Amino acid sequence: MDIFKQIPFNIKKWVGYLLRAFFTVVALLICLLFYFTNQEEKKIQEQISTFYQEAGFKGDLHFKAAELHGMSTKYAYTYQERVEGKTVQFDFPDATHLSKEETGKNYDTARELAQHYNSWLVAPFFERAFTESQGFKQLKQEIKERFHQQGLEVSEVRLQLPIQNPDFEDQLARDLLAAEKIGETDLRGILTLDYANYRQIKGFSFTITVTTLPKEFSGTHLDVSGLPSGNYVIESDANKAESYSF
Repeated sequence: MDIFKQIPFNIKKWVGYLLRAFFTVVALLICLLFYFTNQEEKKIQEQISTFYQEAGFKGDLHFKAAELHGMSTKYAYTYQERVEGKTVQFDFPDATHLSKEETGKNYDTARELAQHYNSWLVAPFFERAFTESQGFKQLKQEIKERFHQQGLEVSEVRLQLPIQNPDFEDQLARDLLAAEKIGETDLRGILTLDYANYRQIKGFSFTITVTTLPKEFSGTHLDVSGLPSGNYVIESDANKAESYSF
């Protein structure tokens, strides 16, 4: 009888052992996960820092703590550099390991930098240069006036650079080399680029946000004569699901 009385006690004891073992394993797995995440984070930070240093960028990097997003880890950093007495900042929300091409070449010449202008490591620099240039500001005004004549009020114009366009890359290389020769070292001379010098090059895309976009509207009805050739996407402030491409 004593044996049967001890059975519930033994079951409770073994359940306790199993629970403690389970939580111990979970704790160890969490520790291992954080360890490997930390090692991964350090490796990525070292790779990125080395890249910018060897590529000739003289700004400062500020890394943010890694964040877990489901099964992946999100790495982020900011790049800051003094340009004409002011600090400009660029945000890189999704850093990752550098490819063999990125670690092998480092974009340390004007030609290499121009050929890889769409790389996530430098793309924000080129995007800032073109969208803040005098030439692009003039284009935005032209677009607003042209669309206003057709009953559309433009609130924003965004620019996407061409993809794998040799003409665009050649012009970039020439401009970057010219800036280098005259001693323009801030951000490798990228911020001296002006969209006006590239306006005739095909391959640009423009996303234009209007205040209202009637359902019966069709992008093919727009008159864009005189504006640069390219892909135009029209979307509405009121309803982002409504968009037209032409």
